[in-house]
Amino acid sequence: MTGFDLKSYLDRFPEVCKQKFGRTYSFRALEKKFEPLCTGNRWLAAKDVLNIFDPSATSFGRYWPKPNEKELDQILKKARLVLGPAPTNPRELVKRALEVLQTIGLVSLVLRFVHPDRFGIFSTPIMNLLQVHRPRTIDLYLAYCDELRGWKEHFRLESVADTETALWTYHELAAGETRESEGSNTHGGFDADVWIQRRRVAQVLRPFLRNYGPLELARILVEEEPKLAGKIAGEEYERLLRVAARELCGGMNLNVRGAIEILFDRLTEDGYISLEDKTQLDKAWKIRNAAVHAGRPPDPEQVDNMIDTIERICRSWEEAR
Repeated sequence: MTGFDLKSYLDRFPEVCKQKFGRTYSFRALEKKFEPLCTGNRWLAAKDVLNIFDPSATSFGRYWPKPNEKELDQILKKARLVLGPAPTNPRELVKRALEVLQTIGLVSLVLRFVHPDRFGIFSTPIMNLLQVHRPRTIDLYLAYCDELRGWKEHFRLESVADTETALWTYHELAAGETRESEGSNTHGGFDADVWIQRRRVAQVLRPFLRNYGPLELARILVEEEPKLAGKIAGEEYERLLRVAARELCGGMNLNVRGAIEILFDRLTEDGYISLEDKTQLDKAWKIRNAAVHAGRPPDPEQVDNMIDTIERICRSWEEAR
């Protein structure tokens, strides 16, 4: 299957602008005007920001309010905001620019043209496409630009800014806000691209995988995907049973038929668990098997009960080591 061709959407940017705004734009020409700021030869001036809102150069005035020239001039003359050369760590640059310009949208517009190789425009639709989410504004913008950089490298585009532009073009076509040619499948290539979907899933799942253990993660997933939650909890259950076999039952081998039942018997005989505990552990093992093997999957309540049993009984085995 042919992968998604993001670069082709950059080529369609003029077409989409013509359909949506009635004209085309040359962002390269605007980037040229910002080159002295990129090298740090002078500080940011009001005229630079207003160039970004020139309706003959961009459509951004449709999405962001144009700053008041007089007020902006006073702020920038006082701040003497130097934006170049690009620092190794962009956080301080973004933080300093945000303190002066006040909104992350305006900061992103400026940085996109000063350092197109490093920054893109802060765009909610594109963030949703990429599935980038962070609780704090600067963290969100930096994570967004980092993710754009990954897409840039994968799809072999020239800059982060070009990558964001290509994604914006794709979004406009996929959302149906412009005329798409009959019979095309804009969504299909994007949705079917495994690399893209891996990146998007990673953005969503990574914080959960890093911040929660297997039983906590299973409990989070239990209502949405009880079978998957059961598999995750079941693996942790098996790990803890192996801990019990090794530490409490003299290195008992669990890789033989009927070993789990024998283990439960020994744990009961040696006083590590009660008869009621044994009954609950046996039920939990059956739920684990239903989750792991083909057939009728466990329901959310069953998986929740299995997790409760593992937490109540099995976790103490590891603590006793």
